[in-house]
Amino acid sequence: MAPLGAAPRTLSRNAAPAPEFVPAGLLRSQYPVKVTRIETHLVRSARGERSPWVFVQVFTDEGLIGLGDATNWPGGAIIKKAIEDLSQFVVGEDPFHIEYLYYRMYRALDQVGQTGVVIAAISGIEIALWDIVGQALGRPIYDLIGGPCRDRVRFYSHAATPEECAALAAKGCTAIKAYFPVGPLPRGERIEIPRSLSLAEERAALAHMRRCREAVGDEIDIATDVGVRYTVSAAIRLGNRLEEIGLIFYEEPVGPENIDALAQVKAAVNVPICVGERRYTRFGFRDLIAAQAVDMIMPDVVRCGGILETKKIAAMAESYYIQVSPHNPNSAVATMASLQLMANIPNGLLLEFVDDGLDADWRDDLLTDPPEVDDGYLKLPTKPGLGTGLVMRQVEKYRVDE
Repeated sequence: MAPLGAAPRTLSRNAAPAPEFVPAGLLRSQYPVKVTRIETHLVRSARGERSPWVFVQVFTDEGLIGLGDATNWPGGAIIKKAIEDLSQFVVGEDPFHIEYLYYRMYRALDQVGQTGVVIAAISGIEIALWDIVGQALGRPIYDLIGGPCRDRVRFYSHAATPEECAALAAKGCTAIKAYFPVGPLPRGERIEIPRSLSLAEERAALAHMRRCREAVGDEIDIATDVGVRYTVSAAIRLGNRLEEIGLIFYEEPVGPENIDALAQVKAAVNVPICVGERRYTRFGFRDLIAAQAVDMIMPDVVRCGGILETKKIAAMAESYYIQVSPHNPNSAVATMASLQLMANIPNGLLLEFVDDGLDADWRDDLLTDPPEVDDGYLKLPTKPGLGTGLVMRQVEKYRVDE
């Protein structure tokens, strides 16, 4: 070590230069990667051909193929058309320039819409671009956005009966979203949402949720989802009755487009309020989070802008101590993308994951490396990029005709 005050050490002019770091994969400085084409595959899902899975493949001149998911219900052909329209802004570009390409796509169709079909299409392409970058660098996507904050991801699955709750718990599931039966509409009514809550429906819901709690005991977390069904007063009544169940969250008691209504419900009940599957991009979540109208948000990676956009949403929520439980009743591709995000964000709580007994038998057959479950948790992908690829013979087998 040089003494204090000594002149700084300099390298001889003839000294060999430090070796240039070249990441595993591509020598991009010498051989820049370019997107050559984008393909979209509509594949039959458990919801049938009207709501197919929408898989996106982004091809490059170096042979790397990125995989993404652009599924949104009940879209299929309309999302595929949006992807085709967006392709002109991505083909010929460097897939590493994800922020720029996202902005370019977002602004290209912002007169058509900044939610729904357009953002689903952008999400699928964005995820596929991250897959390319991860493959090129030889790292999982979560390593490219800050690294993992956890070694595995806890998930919840769905149940409609106490018996289904017990079966999930027996399989090792540590959290369950339990649905309760809904009474019929009053005679003559045609509009279902928002609706009031009859005393009979209130009592039936509470009795059902009590049986679900008894079926799994106190060690398993239980949530419920009412799908923006109720008026503010009905949502408050039901939420207060369900407090005894010890819900980990009460999902979509009222529509998220009315932030004041959500805030009313949150202030009046002692159960965590969660919304987000019907919100798109950070702009759709900004006011919701700033108003602190919810306790938890559930953005969907394949609906709200992709991996980086969802990370930005999670960061906004983190500054308000709001947790994130991503919406994901989706394909195995979407689950792999969601795992990349959930590995990274500090405020991630739970990931939605449909038990294989409730989804299409062929869901996991479509991938070379489907998500892996281990005792109530999902393992983190370890392969580069998204960590999986399409099995094209299975894609062809279940392809949906447009």
